[in-house]
Amino acid sequence: MGMSRCLPLLLVVALTTAGWLRGAQPSPHPQPFSSPGRFGRGEGGGALPLPESGRAWLAPHLRTLSSPAAVGEGRDELPLPESGEGWGEGSVYAPGTVLVGLRDGASLSQQGIALRVIAQVPGLGVCAVRVPLGQEIAAIERLRRDPGVAFAELDYALHAAEAVVPNDLFWDQQWGPSQIGAPEAWGITTGSPEVLIAVLDSGVQLGHEDLADKVWTNPDEIPANGLDDDANGKVDDVHGWHFYHTWDGSRFIPAEDADVEDGFGHGTHVAGIAAAAGNNGLGIAGISWGARVMSVKVLDDAGNGWYSDVALGIIYAADNGARIINLSVGGSPESATLCAAAEYAHRKGCLLVAAAGNTGGQVEYPAACENVLAVAATDPMDERASFSNIGPEVDVAAPGVSIYSTWAPWGGYASMSGTSMAAPHVSGVAALVWSRWPALSNEALTTQITRAVVDLGSPGWDESTGWGRIDAGRAVSYGIHSLFLPMIPNQ
Repeated sequence: MGMSRCLPLLLVVALTTAGWLRGAQPSPHPQPFSSPGRFGRGEGGGALPLPESGRAWLAPHLRTLSSPAAVGEGRDELPLPESGEGWGEGSVYAPGTVLVGLRDGASLSQQGIALRVIAQVPGLGVCAVRVPLGQEIAAIERLRRDPGVAFAELDYALHAAEAVVPNDLFWDQQWGPSQIGAPEAWGITTGSPEVLIAVLDSGVQLGHEDLADKVWTNPDEIPANGLDDDANGKVDDVHGWHFYHTWDGSRFIPAEDADVEDGFGHGTHVAGIAAAAGNNGLGIAGISWGARVMSVKVLDDAGNGWYSDVALGIIYAADNGARIINLSVGGSPESATLCAAAEYAHRKGCLLVAAAGNTGGQVEYPAACENVLAVAATDPMDERASFSNIGPEVDVAAPGVSIYSTWAPWGGYASMSGTSMAAPHVSGVAALVWSRWPALSNEALTTQITRAVVDLGSPGWDESTGWGRIDAGRAVSYGIHSLFLPMIPNQ
């Protein structure tokens, strides 16, 4: 839609004076990566595509972000406020102004009352027009009936999201969340229990004080009855599933069971970074403390596993409701099996996030697979961690040095370093974005994450930190501000 269709300064709309003033009524409305190509890759992370008629990204949620109703909402259209609300107490929109978007190739009717264009949104065919004070709702109702109008809406007010500083006991030991702007994101959303993060790792300590309430429970499975209640081929998979191999004295034999407890600690640490309960006065705050965690155990109690177990775990997670699959595991040999499993989950709408590796060499698998978001590690100085692997597969970077999180098997908390710790930061941010905009595709979500970054190193994409270090605050608000506040990477 070209901006020329907002000219001349007077728009003529099919409205009669009597009808305008009487108006219509308001509408009801496989080792862990820790140490003591692809989505947008090579595409420059260009502008997000505007949906048809330019609707969805034209600030559909421009309400006061500090209001409780705005937190965590993802509605396509806000209910119209009562006519007559001005800039007085509780007001949320500009009085005497209506935003009008025209359909492609359409022009407004050539009769009725003239509306004065006072501003334009370049390139969208969207105009801000002046209407009589107190008659904003009537104007919108009439405009929406015009066949040439794609949409008409109020020009809502918005404010900077207020940062939320949680009261968790060890918050002062968590540098990662603040580095990626999580407190700013939490002013908008802390995540939704509808977003399920599968942690493919050494298991999760199900009874940990900061994770017990975050662990997924299969709603279709009756615990400990020895039956496959949900007919998914897994008996009593209440909180996830365990894929492993046993040694019979001469060979390894694939096996599986419902034991997803963590006997190593790594998986519990990863789960806490992504989704530990926040603002509960205990321990730490996960990046998306409103999300839930599915424990898919693919590593043994020494932190080792097999490609085939990881592939089976990916399939299980995708088939049982996980939207995000965190893979803080990896191996150096190329694997068509892992990549096929990743492609399967991607086709089912999952976002796969994987650690790039800790050898300083090439990106390992499954992070090197297509349709997997490969994550490098950064330190508190916002520089690439020395151990973080590099290569053309790297998409983004996240904190991965001395990360404080939940621990097992004895409970408590500990610090660990590695791209294993970086990956769940990204998974947590993805959960926040999907909590706010659940209708986004996995590809659109990836674009959101890779564009809402702080550029590190040389301008643009590079093989050390990808598009840059993730930024949760930008990621959850980017759809609101992108048309009006272009992002400028740090120099």
